[in-house]
Amino acid sequence: MVDKTRRKLLKLAPLATVALAGCSSGGSGNSPTDTSTSESTSTQSQTSTDTTAEHETEKTTEQPRSASVKLGEVVSDDQLSMVVKSLSKTDSLGEYQKAEDGNTYAVVRLEVKNTTQKKYANFSSFLQTKIQDSEGYTYTPTLSVSDSAFQGGQLAPGEVARGDIAFEIPQDASGLTLQFDFSSFSFFELNRVTVDLSSSAGSVGDLKQSLHVPIHGVGDSVTHDGIQVTVNGVEFKTSLGQYTQAPQGREYAIVDVTTANNTDSSVSFSSLLQMAMKDGTGRSFSYAAGASSQLTQAYQGGDVASGGKTRGKIAFEVPKGVSPLYFTFEYSVISGGSKTFWKVR
Repeated sequence: MVDKTRRKLLKLAPLATVALAGCSSGGSGNSPTDTSTSESTSTQSQTSTDTTAEHETEKTTEQPRSASVKLGEVVSDDQLSMVVKSLSKTDSLGEYQKAEDGNTYAVVRLEVKNTTQKKYANFSSFLQTKIQDSEGYTYTPTLSVSDSAFQGGQLAPGEVARGDIAFEIPQDASGLTLQFDFSSFSFFELNRVTVDLSSSAGSVGDLKQSLHVPIHGVGDSVTHDGIQVTVNGVEFKTSLGQYTQAPQGREYAIVDVTTANNTDSSVSFSSLLQMAMKDGTGRSFSYAAGASSQLTQAYQGGDVASGGKTRGKIAFEVPKGVSPLYFTFEYSVISGGSKTFWKVR
């Protein structure tokens, strides 16, 4: 009779990292600890012709997997790493977003990295995060229009997503913890990560982006499942007409893009959901709707019939001179393809 219980143990690694041990056939330090208990049946011979044996089916019990960490500690397994770098509070997000009387915004700065070489992952800060206070009240993320907002979605191998997640909470809320729920997120081996926002690690972890995907250049066309995207050109400007000026230290990256539908049915393209700019640290920059509206050949998007295409220019507000800078297109929204990168500077 064999009864085996497998438990995966979390351990606190150097550089303020909580690592989830992964399965390994070797004897490395990160392999899980297996506790096995065996019982063999006794064999009794009354005569030379009588032998009895009993066998029980092997059982494997998966234990709940979670991690509790401080601000600055990195949580990792062999597929994903994440770290909450800081917590700040503010009464407003940008120029137009104000907290209600008696409330404030708790803003956490998050970094997430796909640490694999070949697999794509999806991460949603809205579906998987919440803040809880000492009285048990929970708060979900606030839709933020800030240019530093965390951009979720598909993560390419080696890609980092970096940005802020805001929660509107009472000003007197205390004992805050940030909770990530991965119970339906099979890519990460942890079910839940809880971050104590009132305590900080001795050092703050930092995740470096190291893309393991093809990087295309200006002028290149890429096709997935009949959807073709071409970056025709890019230009950088600090003003668009008389009334649209980039803020100090910022500029507009203007991409000339063509999207073609070579499938058998109509396809809808969205500059908001599928297109973005990204720098070498993992920050994302959504398209600037107001600035784009000032362009004489602005990209329209929308439905494109089978065999059709649409071309136009899209403006993104980015830090002035930032390099490297990538234009990204998420094919996964409308086809079986994956996020694709064009280096535009």
